[in-house]
Amino acid sequence: MKRFFTGIVTCILLLTLTQISSILAQGDDEVLAKVGKEVITRLDFETRLKSIPPGRRQEFEAFEKRKELLDKMIKARLVVVEGMNKGMMENPDLQAKLRAIRDDLITQEYVRAYIEKKAEVTEEETKAYYESSPEFRERDLVKMSQIVVEKEEEAKEILKSLKQGENFKKIAREKSLDPVSKFQGGEVEWFEKGQGEKEIEEALSKLEKGGISEIVKAKGNYYILKLDDRKNVPKPPYLKVKDEILKKLKHKKLVELVETEIEGLKKKVTIETFYDKLNTEK
Repeated sequence: MKRFFTGIVTCILLLTLTQISSILAQGDDEVLAKVGKEVITRLDFETRLKSIPPGRRQEFEAFEKRKELLDKMIKARLVVVEGMNKGMMENPDLQAKLRAIRDDLITQEYVRAYIEKKAEVTEEETKAYYESSPEFRERDLVKMSQIVVEKEEEAKEILKSLKQGENFKKIAREKSLDPVSKFQGGEVEWFEKGQGEKEIEEALSKLEKGGISEIVKAKGNYYILKLDDRKNVPKPPYLKVKDEILKKLKHKKLVELVETEIEGLKKKVTIETFYDKLNTEK
């Protein structure tokens, strides 16, 4: 039942927008249904169909599903017509909502029709970005575990216990101050070399895999570190990230082109602003 009403409300919204644009509609658009003096055209139907998620759209190749959709649109149109008859289109709140939807839709379509095609990105630009961006680089990653305590004496006792064979994870769970890693037996997520605390990285650089550090003072506490692993992540191949770069550069160009277009449009009209009316402080 809830899905049914959700679908009806969606149809009402779309059909109300259709009412707004009906003045611009072509007279030769094929009529699929008449609701009083109102008509639902093939364009209305196909527009509604496109709003359905792509994964479900294939269902509507079947006649029964298409008929079901048209019936739902008819029900929605009945509500729209009755609402208009009751003067709902004169409601200022509704008018403001419809203007907001109109503005969004026309802006998106304007950008698609007149600006998007200008946002072209060349192969040279994508390759240059790939070569220069730190986003795509070789990375040396480090995996470590830690025991963090407040006092040096306690750190010394813990280090002595570890050298005598005590379990690192067990002590970390029992005594470490770090609220995240202690529950993982002191384990810390992989991090990139050069991104950690200087004192900690220096201590780790002296260790072999599985080795335990001496006491390290950092960030006001005392650390005992264990090097769990190191690995090198090579720079990703260009072809693997090409589409990602292309999408990113195209979006950047599109934003710049839209801003340029808006600056040009500003010169065509007079704009008055009343920013003081936005002030909520009395």
